[in-house]
Amino acid sequence: MQPSDTAYPRFKTRMTQAELEQFYTPTDEELVFCANVTRLPTTLLGFVVLLKTFQRLGYFVASNEVPEGIIKHIATVINRRVDREVLHNYDQSKVRDNHLAAVRQFLDVKPFDTQGKALLRTTLGEAALTKEDVADIVNVGIEILVRHRYELPAFDTLVREARAGRAATNQVLYEQVQNALGKTGADFLDALFVVGDDPRRVSPWHDLKQDPAKPTVHGMRDLLARFDQLTALSGYNTFLKTIPVVKVSQWALEGNALDAASMADLTPSKRYAVTLAVIRQRLAIVTDDLCEIFCKQMGRVSRIAGEKLQKYLLDNQGKTDEILRRYALLDTVLSSAESDEIQLQTVRKTVSARPDLCEFSRLHAEYGGKNECRFMKPIFANRRAELLRILSKLRFVSTSQDLSFERALALMLAERGRHSEWITLKSGTSAYLSLADLAWVPEKWWKLITGEQQREAPTRLHRRQFEVCVCMQMVRELKSADLCVIGANHYSDTRDELVPLAECAKTREAYGQEVGLPVEADPFVQHVRGLLTAAAKKADDTYPDNPFFQIIDGRPKLGRLKKKPIPEGFQALDAALTKKLDSKELSLLDVLADTSQWIGWDKHFSPLSGHQGKLKEDARRKILTTFAYGTGLGATQTARNIADISARQITFVDQRQASTEKLEAAICGTINAYNQFQLPRYWGDTKRAAADGTQWNLYENNLLSERHIRYGGYGGVAYYHVSDNYIALFSHFIPCGAWEAIYILDGLTKNKSDIQPDILHGDTQAQSAPVYGLAFLLGIKLMPRIRNWKDLKWFRPAPQETYKNIDGLFSKEAVDWDLIACHLPDMLQVAQSIRAGRISPSAILRKLGTASRKNKLYFAFRELGRVVRTTFLLEYIGDEELRRIIQAAQNKCEGFNQFAQWVYFGADTIAENVRDDQLKIIKYNHLIANLVIFHNCHTITQALKELEAEGMKLTPELIAGFSPYRTSHLNRFGLFELKERHPLPVDYGIMF
Repeated sequence: MQPSDTAYPRFKTRMTQAELEQFYTPTDEELVFCANVTRLPTTLLGFVVLLKTFQRLGYFVASNEVPEGIIKHIATVINRRVDREVLHNYDQSKVRDNHLAAVRQFLDVKPFDTQGKALLRTTLGEAALTKEDVADIVNVGIEILVRHRYELPAFDTLVREARAGRAATNQVLYEQVQNALGKTGADFLDALFVVGDDPRRVSPWHDLKQDPAKPTVHGMRDLLARFDQLTALSGYNTFLKTIPVVKVSQWALEGNALDAASMADLTPSKRYAVTLAVIRQRLAIVTDDLCEIFCKQMGRVSRIAGEKLQKYLLDNQGKTDEILRRYALLDTVLSSAESDEIQLQTVRKTVSARPDLCEFSRLHAEYGGKNECRFMKPIFANRRAELLRILSKLRFVSTSQDLSFERALALMLAERGRHSEWITLKSGTSAYLSLADLAWVPEKWWKLITGEQQREAPTRLHRRQFEVCVCMQMVRELKSADLCVIGANHYSDTRDELVPLAECAKTREAYGQEVGLPVEADPFVQHVRGLLTAAAKKADDTYPDNPFFQIIDGRPKLGRLKKKPIPEGFQALDAALTKKLDSKELSLLDVLADTSQWIGWDKHFSPLSGHQGKLKEDARRKILTTFAYGTGLGATQTARNIADISARQITFVDQRQASTEKLEAAICGTINAYNQFQLPRYWGDTKRAAADGTQWNLYENNLLSERHIRYGGYGGVAYYHVSDNYIALFSHFIPCGAWEAIYILDGLTKNKSDIQPDILHGDTQAQSAPVYGLAFLLGIKLMPRIRNWKDLKWFRPAPQETYKNIDGLFSKEAVDWDLIACHLPDMLQVAQSIRAGRISPSAILRKLGTASRKNKLYFAFRELGRVVRTTFLLEYIGDEELRRIIQAAQNKCEGFNQFAQWVYFGADTIAENVRDDQLKIIKYNHLIANLVIFHNCHTITQALKELEAEGMKLTPELIAGFSPYRTSHLNRFGLFELKERHPLPVDYGIMF
């Protein structure tokens, strides 16, 4: 661990003149103090440096550890000449020892003595209860020492004490769990690590950590059996209730990386604690999986029913045509001059001649021609038993005051074992549902489940049709979060994760100032209405002078953007740059080795337990592990092609030292280092980012894998957020069927790097009205490239507002400003909770992604989003440069998708069926891609500087034309060799 990983004070690498004057210029009082303490002129400079550096750091350092710029600045201020030999002699003298006490007394700081050590150890022990990362515990120790005005000890001392405090705290917690278990519980858990008579030679511990297979009927049975197993094992989970959540999460992380033999090697107390944490985590995951597989199976029922409806309509097209022909014939008969009697006879003959047409017409009239619900029952029957078992095992709770669906679900489950066709509803008994209890039933289901056309209080329900109807509604209830599941993660009650409204009210004003928005209802509505009014007026006024936008026959039309010409001299400069880069003869392994030395990205990999690593050839194994998984070669192929490494050594690092969080930390460190270069400032604006996804192939045998309609094939979507200066900020792995807009805000809220954009671009899937509303309240400006922008509804600031030129763009619907004002506190509560890190945007947007009569928050966010989106569209049609910026940003993001796939050259499919491992593959690949971008930026910077020295002209326009996604100079194939390299240090200060 390095001081840079914590809040331990240290000197900045580069300081501005303003910072030198602010922090290292002695005051008049300090100069008088220094003059009184020092007797010799030769010690004055050393003493002033000692004083000012201690003021800044909180601990004493020798003069040779102080940056040259600080010493020169202080020397200039006190009119002294810098003599390094004199300073060295001062550092070695006894006079300096006396001066240390004088500085402490002057600044009222106590030395780090026995009392300080006792305070530190007590504080670190308490901090270790709620924090697991050593860096976080060290930071708490630093804070308490500074608060009590203690001199800071050496960094190694703080780390050592933090590790000891964490170990002691963990041991107390382990023993607490073990004592609560008793011998019976301990023996019960120990049986998990014994292979026994299993012919597969695997332990129960191995089985309970496996992810589910495909969402088939057989997969449901296996998952239900896993749920039953974990439920039986979870009887001892009550002993974890008093354990801090952060500890349980850490124990589960460690346990998931250990096989049965490794678990058996742990001390008993730790083994039991880790085992219970894994069981609790796996039970929550399986609960989510049951909900997911239920929704997918019902989606399959709906899809097959839709196909059967289309086939039915196609097969009966002749009947439809014949009915229409006969209807026309009836009209002819009734319009004829024949007598009423003859007309009636002809009508009767026409109708009764084809009784099959009468039956077809009756069914069509009763159930609707486009009603696929009547085809669902036989399809549902094949999976009925497993689906109803899922509903009977899970505990569903309404997230609103409306309990009508809960009552319907309870009745359906209570009656599922009966053989009668109809459920008789009797008032005053448990088998009763009122008309209000069935208000959720869609119109197309009413006739099927009640047998009645009119929506009146039913006296009976068709049992099998009612089951299908309830299951279809269950999917909607889960997706809109109107129902939550006890013990789940993704399907848990999001209300529990929100900051309480009372607490939000206290910080609402400060939050409003942070994001630049009013937080009271009336001023907020006035502000938002003003933005829409101004945008509409500007678009209307500039319409005559806008050559790119026209409204033709009531349809808006935007002209295509013309490609900007290539700057003169770019091709020659590009050819010279390519020649320079090709001469480097670099491989991907060279890139990983160089960047390891430059920025130490591999230092983020460390034992999941938090202990210090003891691997031999530590850096080499971490580099090769990243290379193996980030390129798709895998551990086995990498070991076969590189000397002195085994597949087991590679998988050990992956399983024991590389978690998703550690990979994200390495990615974040790479981004921060990249941000120090000057070159990326020519390439883009760090306040902008774009989001886009690309399909990665997966094997079919896992729950995440789905067939992608657009790309074809089975897989998942790697979703990236890419800064406008080309570096990728965040990556996620989501199902193909997910609407990407749900995850678009996660990339910004979870991005911990120095690059913090507040303008976000995307494509059509990156937006929806609720997403616009939430982004606006988070202070994020969502500006996507929307394919079907012409078909979206545009909203006026007020119904009476009309426009001379663009009036035809707006719909007749009015904005419900009262709805926005009424629910503003609730919407701000969501935004404040996201900003506080209590909940992710995707967790909320899953709830806001589905319209629900019970979800008032959805309608409020949708209404606000409609206003924000209309405002953006008005800006979009009127600003050519904005459209060009959006297009360029999205092109960069799509370029990164291709670049990441280029890095993953070892396979065309992610050969992992475990979801956590699939996400880790995406993170490994993201890390390598960013390291290549960093290395390319460095080599391009060096090469351009050399070309400039050789006489080639460089301009901002020429430099802006380059990209760090260059690959032609990098060797991916051939002999893989991790050579010992000694690259020159990176120079971040090169300017053009």
